[in-house]
Amino acid sequence: MLDSAGAWQPDTPPPRIAVICHTHPSVSKGGAEIAAYSVFRGLRNLGHDALFIACCSDADRGRLHLGLPQERAIFFEPRRYDHFYHRGTLPVARELTRLLQAEGVGLANFHHYMSLGLGAIEAAKRQAGAVVVVTLHEYLAICHNHGQMVTRPARSLCDGASPEACNECFPEHHRSQFVLRREGFRRAFRSVDGFISPSCFLADRYADWGLEPARIEVIENGLLGLTGAPTPPRPRRGGEWVFGYFGQINEFKGVDLLLRAAALLAERRDLAGCFQLRVHGNLVGRPSFVEAFERATEEFPFFSYAGAYANSTVRRLMAECDYVVVPSTWWENSPTVIQEAYAAGRPVLCSGIGGMAEKVPEGVTGLHFRPGSAADLVRAMEEAADAATHARLAAALPRPFDETEMARQYLAAFAAAGRRAVPAAAAAGPEAGGGTGPVDRRPPAADCVHS
Repeated sequence: MLDSAGAWQPDTPPPRIAVICHTHPSVSKGGAEIAAYSVFRGLRNLGHDALFIACCSDADRGRLHLGLPQERAIFFEPRRYDHFYHRGTLPVARELTRLLQAEGVGLANFHHYMSLGLGAIEAAKRQAGAVVVVTLHEYLAICHNHGQMVTRPARSLCDGASPEACNECFPEHHRSQFVLRREGFRRAFRSVDGFISPSCFLADRYADWGLEPARIEVIENGLLGLTGAPTPPRPRRGGEWVFGYFGQINEFKGVDLLLRAAALLAERRDLAGCFQLRVHGNLVGRPSFVEAFERATEEFPFFSYAGAYANSTVRRLMAECDYVVVPSTWWENSPTVIQEAYAAGRPVLCSGIGGMAEKVPEGVTGLHFRPGSAADLVRAMEEAADAATHARLAAALPRPFDETEMARQYLAAFAAAGRRAVPAAAAAGPEAGGGTGPVDRRPPAADCVHS
């Protein structure tokens, strides 16, 4: 076991740790999988014989690349996964249990339950006897709408879930189904010895939902392979200020707000000539959105698409900008792009809500604008386009920590979880697999929106 400082006690051998994720970063480079892989690499940097286990779709076998001998993969069939109740299949849970037992794993750190199913968490506890720690990356247990806590179709911010409110967003599901969904999550989470959240905002939301605050540790995500000092301010040509966006290019991330801001800038000749909006990432989304985006790149000379990018190049690309813009219209949690911007030495303009507002104190390391307001984004850009303001914000940027420091803090959280570990015999739930929680005998809705 670990002591209170996160070090192994000398009289007990360290248990083997498995970091478990719903996919592998060679298949998908989302925040959860990058964070999970960073913990794994950090643990290995600290000398722990950690294991990384990814649960991947059968269709992704050709894209999967396991980079180290300590990486493993199990596979699932997406058509057999229940995205409403997050029930996986019995073979997947059994394969995970077999792997944990065969590899001598004593602590399982789940970075998601998707693909695996909630039953896999119970299996790790009841069948494999591991200490179980779950890292929360969004609000999926609370909200069926992609875990965003945003209503549909209005896309208004949601302050709290209830069966009645969720039924209004998803009338194809009966109110009682949302009661069963919530109880299924709570039942599975009773098998968890500790939770980790990358933000206080996310931790507070789960505490309001029903998790005991004492079981949640807040640990910021570290950046894998962080080296070198932040880049000095960018020399500007002709006084132009460059505002860069980095990430998936879709409505969820607020890129439609950038399009509307560009239209407003075009009406302001005094601004259009000294601003550049530069968008980096993969262009996805509805055809109408893609068409509007491509039209903006043709219509506005100050609005450009810089294409997709590799994680290894993001700091260099950010260094070519003055500010990084994070315009998401949902709460977010702990966007990695903010940590990357800080590592590159660039202040941030962001929507003043949720995890973004927590990570970017207003007027300290960046500026806020009202979520969804193109006019207020333009106002923030005007305020930011000042040498003294930029220098003041850049001077206050924190230095993000790397995967090794992230793992060191995780070890302390693992120690706390181990001290309050639930005995395997007391963990709730039937044999792992599709049986987690009460049984809903209603036929699945044909038009269910998958999270």
